[in-house]
Amino acid sequence: MASTRNFSTASEPPGQDLVLIDAECLLCNRLARFVIRRDPERHFRFAALNSPAADRELAAHQLPPPPPGTFVLIRSGKAFYRSDAACRLFERLPLPWRLASWMRIIPRPLRDPVYSLVARLRYRIFGRVERCGLLDAGEKSRFLND
Repeated sequence: MASTRNFSTASEPPGQDLVLIDAECLLCNRLARFVIRRDPERHFRFAALNSPAADRELAAHQLPPPPPGTFVLIRSGKAFYRSDAACRLFERLPLPWRLASWMRIIPRPLRDPVYSLVARLRYRIFGRVERCGLLDAGEKSRFLND
């Protein structure tokens, strides 16, 4: 799967990125909470990767469903996957978190295997939840409705 792909942004609110995460993954849940708490400008909205909301967004932008465990960031007419998505996410957070976006200087062929290893082991290392239950009501408001 390519790192980026252009598409129409008809359903994307101006200035907001859409982050698609595995809602059963505890690491992904914690990442969503981490980002929401450090994003007072509300740059990000979220959807569970396997949700009807994500399916609608992907279809609206003529994107195929990504493989399980793939982190996706949709921004300004492009879709970013895996480590590219993580780097792009961090570049919109305030300092010092923005510094993590500098991982992009590491070539993707070196970054993505590390990403893939963590993705394969994420349930064993971080755990699994039945549904996205770690978020409070304010945090859940940042998720697209199914």
